[in-house]
Amino acid sequence: MISDRRRVRLRTALDEWFVVVVVALLGLALLGGWGAYGAVADDDEEFEQRTVEAWSTTGGFDHGATVQEENEVFPVGTELSDRSMYFAEIAPELEATFTYAYDAPDGDLAVSIEADRVIRSVGETDDEEEEELEYWAVNETIAQEETESLAPGEEQTTSFAVDVPETAAEAEEIQENLNDSAGDLETVVEVQVAIEGTIDGESVDRVYTYEMVLEPDDATYAVEAPAAEERTEERTEEIAVAGSSGGLGAVVLALLGLGSVAALGVLGVARRKGTLAPSAAELERIDARYEREEFDDWISRGTLPGDIRERSRIEIATLEDLVDVAVDCDRRVIEDERVGEYYVVDGEAVYVYAPERLEDDRDPILEVDPQEAEEPTVIGDGSGEESNVLEDESDASDS
Repeated sequence: MISDRRRVRLRTALDEWFVVVVVALLGLALLGGWGAYGAVADDDEEFEQRTVEAWSTTGGFDHGATVQEENEVFPVGTELSDRSMYFAEIAPELEATFTYAYDAPDGDLAVSIEADRVIRSVGETDDEEEEELEYWAVNETIAQEETESLAPGEEQTTSFAVDVPETAAEAEEIQENLNDSAGDLETVVEVQVAIEGTIDGESVDRVYTYEMVLEPDDATYAVEAPAAEERTEERTEEIAVAGSSGGLGAVVLALLGLGSVAALGVLGVARRKGTLAPSAAELERIDARYEREEFDDWISRGTLPGDIRERSRIEIATLEDLVDVAVDCDRRVIEDERVGEYYVVDGEAVYVYAPERLEDDRDPILEVDPQEAEEPTVIGDGSGEESNVLEDESDASDS
């Protein structure tokens, strides 16, 4: 919490710099109002272009080969499936199934799938960014399927078979007939998926290509093909971005403006009533309070008998000066709260500091009770030897 002294200093500063503070608060109020209005008015402009996923497609191959020749490992009729390598002598025919599906909130597509066996000769180009160079190619359609309506999550399949050793021999024969030593022979099954229709309310017309690569050797052949290759279709949308930061900014600016207006009202009312700047009475009361606390170690609370107060009275201007006298005399300062005065008793002299009573100080000054005035009060100098000074003086007067 703010102490009284700091509060008084703040009020004094506000009073001295009243015009500057008012101008500053007016500026903050205008800034808050204009900023809040601008944040709300510009909401329709707070959009940005973002690329979002609209839907996706999945295409992949399942393949296998059935053992057709007697051997020491696999019985005839054994189905070898989804292997990276097959044995050409005992299982020469590769059987495969291609499956297509798509994922979208809503859609209806006509799907056409065509599988071609492709034998080609390809070579590398000098430009790494360009596709490989194709010298020649021979295509043969080996499977084809169509559907007029395919919903999201449904699958469309087509199956085919390739005699791999026979295809490898055909490729070498073509290369020999062309006397072509350039390029490398490749044998692939190329699947083209053509889709047409609507997805999530938008027209769609696409063609996708998937490949299953066959790599024959003398005794084996390898197969490389995606099992489930997902492809994402994206679209650009306008996304509102003012909701997260713009709304909060508008609230903060509005609160700033309202707070400034409220502060202006409070300052104006206080200035008009004359309560903004602290009064002289408040300043003196606070100074006296802190001065009293500063010298608390030298002050004791008590009551002086009337005959001691009637001794030679020496007025001291400030409490600090009275404390200096107490130090010099090796005495305590006695605070008589009933009369609001401070005393230092030294022999026949009484040093007194009497703070000025403020006009608005409502603490009553109590009258001294004559009976209480006759009661002795212990006044010590801190040495422990003056505890009976007043009693001795009273006995002497009686005698």
